[in-house]
Amino acid sequence: MDLNRLVAEALEALAADRIQTSGGWQKAERLHVVAAVSGGADSMALLDILANLNEAGRCDLTVCHVHHGLRGEEADRDEAFVEAFARGRGLHFETVRIDVHACKFPGESVEMAARRLRYDALERLADRWERCVVMTAHHANDQAETVLDRLLRGSSPSGLGGMRRSRMLGRHILARPLLAVYKRDLLTYAQERGITYCEDSSNREFRYKRNRVREDLLPKLRRNFNPRIDEALVRLADIAQEEDLYLQTVARDHLRAVWVSKGTKTAQIQVAGLRSLPCALQRRVIKLLLEDIGATLPWRFLDIEGIRLMVVGSGHRLLSNDWIAVMQGDILHIGQSTPALCACDSHWMPAELGWSSFFSLLSLRWQITANPVVAPERFSPSKWEAWFARKDAERFVLRPWLEGDRIQPLGMKGTRLISDVFTDAKVPKSMRARYAVLTAGDEILWVPGLCRSGSHLVSPGQDAVQYIRVIAD
Repeated sequence: MDLNRLVAEALEALAADRIQTSGGWQKAERLHVVAAVSGGADSMALLDILANLNEAGRCDLTVCHVHHGLRGEEADRDEAFVEAFARGRGLHFETVRIDVHACKFPGESVEMAARRLRYDALERLADRWERCVVMTAHHANDQAETVLDRLLRGSSPSGLGGMRRSRMLGRHILARPLLAVYKRDLLTYAQERGITYCEDSSNREFRYKRNRVREDLLPKLRRNFNPRIDEALVRLADIAQEEDLYLQTVARDHLRAVWVSKGTKTAQIQVAGLRSLPCALQRRVIKLLLEDIGATLPWRFLDIEGIRLMVVGSGHRLLSNDWIAVMQGDILHIGQSTPALCACDSHWMPAELGWSSFFSLLSLRWQITANPVVAPERFSPSKWEAWFARKDAERFVLRPWLEGDRIQPLGMKGTRLISDVFTDAKVPKSMRARYAVLTAGDEILWVPGLCRSGSHLVSPGQDAVQYIRVIAD
């Protein structure tokens, strides 16, 4: 396999704007390429190929090494190695240093944080140029690992497409020209070219799930089930991508047919047209709708399926990101704030409360904020704010009060019926059906404005606690 020719053709296709991406891009005869180079065999092979193309006048090249601050002296060694190689070939070199532990979100794994911060850093560097291609050395074995990992997580058919050969990264394009090339071919190329590289010792640490997939699960599958499992997973990704592209086009046509109106973070569609579609297309149309009006938000399968089930039934549903879907006659309203959405009835669906959240309960006219903080030295006496000791993986859920719910109030040994708490506070019966309680598992932690439980208590000055505040209009 001629790897130089493969990457050159990918560059030509990008310059001619022939690669499908999720957004438009101007044509360019000569591209500026930012190569993400870790120092491993894969990225060093890609760097050598791009350096050859740069010397032949086929592209302008900047070499970028992202230092994650995770591996001490070994990471410093990798940085120095890549810089020496780049400068030895007369290439422009940039190092971007990030502190993964300092920038990691609560509950986010080190792997996920490193990936997010790495792409953020590459995008910021690319922003120095008007148009730019960011290239990584992901290869076919990486694709196989990605597909298998997503399969284990219960991914959708779209997710089984794995990594795309190109996608938008801000206003730039992220390209993976080696995605059809296997690791063995890259190692052969490096050997033939006399290219040295660094070994990342963290790739052997089984505390990272991706390493367990690569070093434990895939070898067992090759040995005991299919010696060509990698090829099978890559083939699955190719088929899933092709089918996903076709179905996305079909779903887009159906979405256009049911649009009633679309605005900023709000939309209305005809329910009859959506109901007439097969289940698979219903999900895709709803997903496209959410992505069109809330493109930067992380939508979950539960949101899509919740809307779909509501469409074939009735009512309304609270969604992630403080959004809501409401049925009114034959029109489905989705968004954050429209008069139609404010007219929902008293019933609402439970909503998971993340570490950092902001959303509204329209039926109660409440605004709720949640943030990870350091506990104050003195706690506010307000019953509309509370602090909780929370584990990263623990799920906090706001749900409507149910008959028979009990809470163990702070300072009491026994439990009380929440209905008695309502009676003592003179909460109108018309309001009780939609009153929110905060839960962790089966335990009720808080009845906002009324009662705090004695569970999940924090100490003054304690780090990484959950602060929740309710603003009741």
